This record gives sequence, structure tokens and C-alpha cells, in this order.
Amino acid sequence: MKKIRTPAQLEAAGAARRRALFIAGIAFIAGALMLLLTNNFVSLHCVTLMAAALSGGIAAGRAAHPIDPDSTRGAGVTGGLYAAIAFVLPFMLYSLVQLFGINDQTVAARAAQLTQAELANIQQFNVAVDAEYFRRQDTAIVFGYLFFALIFGAVIGMIGGVIARRQMSRA
Repeated sequence: MKKIRTPAQLEAAGAARRRALFIAGIAFIAGALMLLLTNNFVSLHCVTLMAAALSGGIAAGRAAHPIDPDSTRGAGVTGGLYAAIAFVLPFMLYSLVQLFGINDQTVAARAAQLTQAELANIQQFNVAVDAEYFRRQDTAIVFGYLFFALIFGAVIGMIGGVIARRQMSRA
């Protein structure tokens, strides 16, 4: 059965979506800057992803609360998802460019960046360091970033919506 929304819920969802798109633009810029500064520091990317999702959830929740207070948590999920996906988009695009640009020169350059300990660990599992290895690695990175953006965006965005509801209820 289709869920029927009231006009207030529709208006709140629209306000949340507009605010979420604004925060997503900021998150995209932050992701692009993070990519330029530290493209291999994945733990920092995850923490910043959660911060973007939280701020997106709070902002969207605060936009929706004055119109329909019951829509705040759902608006937070929307804001968190938009912000998280926008944040990881530059990393996904970078990995896709690497994936489609693999040739003998890039394989040699990327293999030269591996340390002896990493090479020993890879060879321990009888894995050849060739173009296929780096293709699988880049594919895993693309879908890993998307997966984490969806999970963290929804959960942390919902927490942001709850925080926004508590903040707005006191006011």
C-alpha cells in the first residue's frame, strides 16, 4: 500500500532536499580537496565522511522541523545520504579514472610504490601483481566508497536528524 503524505510532509521533504543539496555541494568540494591533499589516507576519509553525513543530517533536519516536526529524522537521512555520496564522489571518479587508465606503465609505477612487506604479504597468497590485481583493487575501492557512503550516510544522517529535532524542540 502506498504511503500517503500530507501537504506539510511534502513541503518539509522539499525543504530538506533543498538544504541537503546545498550541503552536498559543500561536501563535494570538501571531498575534492581531500582527494588532492590525501588520496591514500582512507581512515581520514571515513571520519570526514561521517562528519559530512552528520552535518547534512542536522542541516536537513533543521530545515524540515519548522514545517513538520515528525519529518525531522527522515529529513536527516536524506541530508546524510546526499552529503555522504557527494563527499565520496571525487574518490570514486578518481578510482574509475585509474581503473580505465591501467596500462603497463601505470602497473609498473603502482607496483614500484608497494613496500617489501606489502609485496611479501601479496606473494604469500600467490597473487600476481599485474594489471588484473590493480583493476580488482580499483573496482573494490569504487564500490567500497559507495557502500560506506550509503551505510554511514543513512545511519549518521538519521542521528543528525535526531540531533536537529532535539535542538529545535528546545528553541
